Amino acid sequence: MLDTLAKLICNSNAYKMQQILTELCDDEETINYRLDIIDDLVNMPELVDMLKKIVRIMIDNDKGNIYNILTPDSFTTLDSAVRAFEAYIQCIEYMHEFHERKGEKAASAGVKKMLDFFERCYNDKHYKSLCKDVTELKDKIKGRIKSIVVAINLDEALVPVSAGIVELCDKEYTTKPTVLDRIIYHGAKFGDKNVMGSLKQRYVYEGNDKNSKDRIVNPSEKALFEELDFITKKYVELVDSALDDYKAIGFKDVYSIEYQLDYYTGIIALIKNARSKGLDMCRPKLLHAGERRAVIKGLYDPIYFSEASIYNLSHKQKREVVTNDITLDKDGGFYILTGANNGGKTTFVRAVGLCQLMAQAGLYVPASECELSLCDMVYTQFPKEEQKGIDASRFTTEIKEFKAISDVITNHSLLLMNESIQSTTPKECVDIAVSLVHIFATLGVRGVFATHLVDIAPKALKLNTDPDLNTKIESITVNIDQSTGERLYKITKGLPGDISYASAIFEQFGLDFDSLKEKARKMNQ
Repeated sequence: MLDTLAKLICNSNAYKMQQILTELCDDEETINYRLDIIDDLVNMPELVDMLKKIVRIMIDNDKGNIYNILTPDSFTTLDSAVRAFEAYIQCIEYMHEFHERKGEKAASAGVKKMLDFFERCYNDKHYKSLCKDVTELKDKIKGRIKSIVVAINLDEALVPVSAGIVELCDKEYTTKPTVLDRIIYHGAKFGDKNVMGSLKQRYVYEGNDKNSKDRIVNPSEKALFEELDFITKKYVELVDSALDDYKAIGFKDVYSIEYQLDYYTGIIALIKNARSKGLDMCRPKLLHAGERRAVIKGLYDPIYFSEASIYNLSHKQKREVVTNDITLDKDGGFYILTGANNGGKTTFVRAVGLCQLMAQAGLYVPASECELSLCDMVYTQFPKEEQKGIDASRFTTEIKEFKAISDVITNHSLLLMNESIQSTTPKECVDIAVSLVHIFATLGVRGVFATHLVDIAPKALKLNTDPDLNTKIESITVNIDQSTGERLYKITKGLPGDISYASAIFEQFGLDFDSLKEKARKMNQ
């Protein structure tokens, strides 16, 4: 389910997120570096919201506007250039203002470096030059011509033969059209102030690339822009200068921030969502790998939590998320987890594994408290539903898989088994499973083995008398309401009980044993 977890945290970069989770980082400095950043972002929610908006604006602006500017060939593209540079400047100003106001609250090296990056942009000579160019450009555009008087030469048949600019005005043309104007313009309806309608900018896409836009402007505007070259030349020079300064600032680093921001804001969103539902996510305390220990309280499966949240939106009956505790140490490092079907065994085993992976990825974990030793690898053996049942070829495959695991697993590894070894007869399954537990406990492996075969637990506990054992074996079970068979999803230490849950399972799938007996009685009367 790692792909599902990766999408929950960072859907836009799920592949990269999954890579980080599976690399199983064992460098404490790197892990704590990431955790420090999350601490800062949790404590400064304003920064998270600001970064999400600013980085998105800057990157979209860079891709869609600034690098499409090149040399303006109309007043429309000139205005676009000004707006693009203004957007970038406004983002840098926002970050500078935040740095001045709350920058000292940043404790992590990562957030400090990020804020310093924006401060370097703000103090860069090219940025100052960019601001100056944009200000000058705005001033020139603000005071530019508002209307143009054009003289049109007509022949004897009143057909236009030539035209030229007669006068430039700093005010809009307001003279109402004469009868001659109406004749020449074929009876067009004129507004009170404008002779000609506003020239509008439109866009078309090149091929199938929706991110690449070509600006197509009214040809009349382009012609006018070129005709006024003695005025617009200065505008073009200022835009070119601003673009050179923009490139010199070093915008490429922002693209790196975007991917990392997706990573961190994703986990922040997960933390906020969990806490809003009464659960918690905490910073894990890292223990040295040599301690081979984990103490986790209030543990739950983040994938099940997400599914339950969605379920509750569309169903009246609440789908509860139950938390559990687990300790892996010298007093119990390898657990045999038993209990009725649909009691939460698989969910619990998955939660243990995901907690370990998230901790070593430098993320907060789905628990209220957590301290754990780093693992060198997490090994799993989860047969698929369609592979269950007596199957000689499947049994051979399973044994080969365990052989491959036993060749490389170490006493710093974590092993998670879910309904493993069930492809042969029940008696053989129990004997082989106990032998596997013996092997891995002798190697010093920590882990959890979830199984419905209750006979495994008492037999496995007898192995603790072996002096060569390097991990103590313990039995845990899923609690059930003995009177109703209701699953409580709470896991406690102890051997599985002798009570049968057949009637509860029958009812779950619509089989009412008492009703069937009554039916049989009537049929045989």
